[in-house]
Amino acid sequence: MTNDILKAALVAGTAMAAIMAQNAAAEENSAAVTAVSAEAAAMDEGGEIVVNGSPIRESLEASLRVQREADNVVNAITADDAGRFPDQTVAAALARLPGIGVQRDQGQERYVQVRGAPTRWTVVSFDGVNVLGAEERVFRFDSVPAALISTVELNKTLLPDMPAEALAGRVNIKTYSALDKPGFHGYLDLGYGFVDLGNGPQEQAAGRLSYGSNVFGITLAASHSQFEQQTDNSEPRYDAAGALRELRNAKYIIEREINSLSGKIEFRPADGHHISATSLYTEFLDHEQRNQYTFTFTGADRTGTSGATVDANVTGAFEQGEYKTSTFFNILHGDHEFGRLRASWDAAYVETESKIDLPIISQSSTTAALRPDVTYSTGKYNLPVLTVTNANGSSGALDQFAFDRETLTAYVLGSKTKSYTGKADFDYDVSDAIIVSFGGQYDDRKSVDPGALALLRPDGTSGSFAMRDVAAALGLPWTPGAFVTGTPVDEDLDRGYVFNYLNNKGMRQQLDALIAGAREANAAGGTFAVPSRNPALANTVKERIIAGYASVSWKTDDLSIVAGARVENTKIRSTGTAAVGGALSPVSVSSDYTFVYPSLHLNYDATDELKLRASFVSGAARPSFVEQRATVTINDAAGIQSIIGGNPALKPERAFGVDASAEWYFAPASLLSVNGFYRKVKDTLFETTAPVGDSRFDFGGVDRSGYIYSSTLNGGDGKLYGVEFAYNQPFTFLPAPFDGLGAQASLTLVDGDFELPSGREVAFPGTSKRIANLSLFYEKAGFSARVGYQHRTKWLDDISVDATSDIYWASNERVDLSVRYELVKGFTLYADVVNLTNEPGIRYTGSDATPYEVELFGTRYLFGVKANF
Repeated sequence: MTNDILKAALVAGTAMAAIMAQNAAAEENSAAVTAVSAEAAAMDEGGEIVVNGSPIRESLEASLRVQREADNVVNAITADDAGRFPDQTVAAALARLPGIGVQRDQGQERYVQVRGAPTRWTVVSFDGVNVLGAEERVFRFDSVPAALISTVELNKTLLPDMPAEALAGRVNIKTYSALDKPGFHGYLDLGYGFVDLGNGPQEQAAGRLSYGSNVFGITLAASHSQFEQQTDNSEPRYDAAGALRELRNAKYIIEREINSLSGKIEFRPADGHHISATSLYTEFLDHEQRNQYTFTFTGADRTGTSGATVDANVTGAFEQGEYKTSTFFNILHGDHEFGRLRASWDAAYVETESKIDLPIISQSSTTAALRPDVTYSTGKYNLPVLTVTNANGSSGALDQFAFDRETLTAYVLGSKTKSYTGKADFDYDVSDAIIVSFGGQYDDRKSVDPGALALLRPDGTSGSFAMRDVAAALGLPWTPGAFVTGTPVDEDLDRGYVFNYLNNKGMRQQLDALIAGAREANAAGGTFAVPSRNPALANTVKERIIAGYASVSWKTDDLSIVAGARVENTKIRSTGTAAVGGALSPVSVSSDYTFVYPSLHLNYDATDELKLRASFVSGAARPSFVEQRATVTINDAAGIQSIIGGNPALKPERAFGVDASAEWYFAPASLLSVNGFYRKVKDTLFETTAPVGDSRFDFGGVDRSGYIYSSTLNGGDGKLYGVEFAYNQPFTFLPAPFDGLGAQASLTLVDGDFELPSGREVAFPGTSKRIANLSLFYEKAGFSARVGYQHRTKWLDDISVDATSDIYWASNERVDLSVRYELVKGFTLYADVVNLTNEPGIRYTGSDATPYEVELFGTRYLFGVKANF
């Protein structure tokens, strides 16, 4: 009820503010508030057009200008556009573009899926240099705050001068340049708010200082955003007959923060020459607490909707841990003009890191005398609702003291990548209409995974860590019951019972003291199994890419044609270990492949407002470093003879396809467009089991070429196709005060599939058959408001052995609200509301009658001020 009141009050306040703002403006000077038109434009001192009072429309016009002038299919967002929507990250900003589906983690935008393609088919670049994602190539867009960017360009078709390692899209993030806005300038953003589920705080701070002259420019920027959120999580599991087998109920308390720091120095020694040096560091931190109880159900009378179990086995899982990803980007860039020849070059170093530190404490009851009787029925979201009767006779609340054993799972892992890039591009004007372009690029990449932690004794053998036993042996305290608080969890899900928060931080501190004591005892000759780096899981992958390209551009007043090809040679060397029984043997595997990627782009200005495009394109998606690992586990036992691990011989997935579009720019900041696309995919990646087929594992005098190999392989072909519709328009044709209204809308229809080794055809993970975005905005007299709506239909998340076990994300929708009011020039108050309708995240197997996961996150509110000078 409180949430509904807050939301209603905020919406009502927005409407009232709009009426007051426009009435005040009308009384003072109605002519000061104008639409984006020739009459409303004024010239600034630099001779550039400035539109007063219409920041959203001005930004839309700039974005559409980038799209219209591009030689390829591009969608763009300007920094102002991202800053005037509740978007703390690039992922949230990209969600408004046509064909973009957003994949969220606990409600926060994290990955993007372009045109229904898997996340691995999209790459990211900073200032034109590709950046590996910290999580196995896949880039987490929530780690880049919108405050640091100038423009985001989504390239849906690639030109020959772009690396071919993208099948769906290439997101190029352009950093802010002081030379684009001469003089001394500053930007400040301070915000504070809350998340209604758990009432956790939210804060944001960002700043930028820049100075630019005709010769020199410098920019410094920093940002910090953080919020505390509680997540209600429920994960049922069903057996082959459809009966409830297990239910995991969890409460997460997460504190997420994004920190970034960047600097850029630019030098323009003469006309036609520009040199810059940019350094950017950004990190994403997720401090996570989890309180989880898992109920296991037995008995013949169970169904998917009701049942009962006497002395049900209940296990707890508790954690206080951290996820971290970071990107450290450094680039030297130069642009030079020598008459008809133009040259540009880049030298870049990029380092990414991913860390997970989540030691999990598992709690159980070793005797039936401690276990409760549990019955269940079905409630909202088709989730089981439990009735719990504890062993002591109490009911309604789970007895969190009815446990007598705790053990440790050391879920600690991470990896680091280092990349060096050298790049040179040349354009030569053969004539006023013909341009010849050519260039080359060298990439040297290395991924190091030191191996996850495992519970190992000093002699290297594996073991377990039972806290009560270790504490008794060492004479140290272990008091799990003391960490159960007296505060019931604050929940939006109806679980049928209640339980209390735990002091996860205190429990983690006591666990760390036990581990430290065990290590000290081991140093004196003890044999405790403690978290240790497992050499059997270590792996290193080196990737070297040499590329060259050439293209010809022919342009007239109405027609442009860009034709060319890119050649890329890739060498992979993967080193790791093969674990055979208790012995480790070194493994090193190399591979080498060369592919040609041709492309053709045609653009025709049929009229001053109508642009037609057609293109033939090709590209690739490289396997992840985990998929290419050489590390394997081998079982030589008769009747088994199996190998589980990576596949360094993998080739990239490749695609060839066409795009055709019509774009009607019928008014300033306005567009009506349709774009059709088709991609034929080869060498699709999938996890499977098949004979090894070669001698790579034949060490120790054993022929293992016929062993069964469980890994990722290249396989069948696939196809992905669809059509995108987009519409943008400020409604300046309406009479005042309605001429401040406007809309952005897009609809994408997608379909496609690929073939599994079994012959079954399945959709690509991430493919929603329909993606819709709608933003309605109003701006007048310094006031602006925007309501954004996003909808996508269900999409495949994970492929199983048969269709009934495939895991899908259910269709979802999202409503966000953004309000701005400029009190005085350069000083703006704002309010952002994210997930206004508290939309859940739902996954299911087979159908929505059997949910796999349901999460509720609450609504986020942020209020603040922005200043520009």
